[in-house]
Amino acid sequence: MKKLLAFSSCLSLLVSASAMADMRISGYGSIIAGKTLGTVDDPLNPGQTRDEILTADFYDVGQYDNDITFNAESILAVQAVVDLNEKFSVTAQLVAKGVDDFEPEFDWYYVTYQASDQLTLMAGRRNIPMYYFSEFSEVGYAYPWMRPPANLYWWQVTQFNGVHAMYNFELGDYSNTLTFFYGNEYSDDNVEMLYYDKLYGGNARTVNEFWTDITGMNWNISGDNFDLRFVYFQNDRDRETIQQDGSIDPYTPFSQTFIGLGGSINLSQFTVLFDANFVDYDDDLGTEFPTYLVSVVYNWDDIQPYVSYSKADHERTKVPTEDLEEHYMLSFGVRYDFMPKAAFKVQYDKFVDQGDVPNGWAYHGDSRTISMGVDFVF
Repeated sequence: MKKLLAFSSCLSLLVSASAMADMRISGYGSIIAGKTLGTVDDPLNPGQTRDEILTADFYDVGQYDNDITFNAESILAVQAVVDLNEKFSVTAQLVAKGVDDFEPEFDWYYVTYQASDQLTLMAGRRNIPMYYFSEFSEVGYAYPWMRPPANLYWWQVTQFNGVHAMYNFELGDYSNTLTFFYGNEYSDDNVEMLYYDKLYGGNARTVNEFWTDITGMNWNISGDNFDLRFVYFQNDRDRETIQQDGSIDPYTPFSQTFIGLGGSINLSQFTVLFDANFVDYDDDLGTEFPTYLVSVVYNWDDIQPYVSYSKADHERTKVPTEDLEEHYMLSFGVRYDFMPKAAFKVQYDKFVDQGDVPNGWAYHGDSRTISMGVDFVF
């Protein structure tokens, strides 16, 4: 309750400030409940069983088990845009998540300079534009599903401090946007990496994840019935696993390359959504992560039934091994826009862990999950 009061106080301050400045206030939220439906053999503890667990949010480790919860994915956010003049504006976004006990946090804050009708420059903190839905992945109202598939949107770093340059232009009958970006992210007390440390029996005090020299580009092209987005970036990665006595585990830094193509295609009453990505580590193992998503949505007035399939794999080219981490998720659901700015959703997820059990790569475990809730914007 204290966290919600703190969020309300921050929101009141923003609204009060908007009355005294040229400020625009908007926001979004999701109130979602869910649970898994059974038990599985514990892959990390042979001979034991445990609740099915679905990690719906890898970055914040928002999880469902057999006990119904509202905390795994519920979120409240408000965004304020202050227009300093015709060309300069400042944006700040305050977010409170159930998985963090609704502790309010400014997760976006950046300045925008409209250099011309075609060129926009931004500097500050934003999401890394790695996936098709990255820049609005937490805005549930913006897509048909309960969430983008967690086994695709699963990285321990999703935001960074940096600069963007966006250039809009027409090419024939198609609208284009080229975005170049650069930045760094020093993720101290990384929740996801600390979770994995403890999952495998570790007792680290904290884990710090560093993604530096994040350098990349997006190319977005759209026409009458399609929207496509190509992304490429690379960066250096390092990590500090700090034990209780203050010692730091040895770790060999490496660089990674991320390539992706995602988009949407409208075919009469059907919409096809897809996202395919390939991550390549420049490490001693030649680690690769190919992942993809395909989803079909039927548009029937205010109702959108849908099905989606996402697949993730873990491969090594320098030390060939097939039995590593691998899993897929099959989801069925329906969205109902019962108000102009609010939608009710219900979704069933079947997660199948195909990782190698003897070597500990099946740590997710199979799960069946039902979730439902309301997404809204204002």
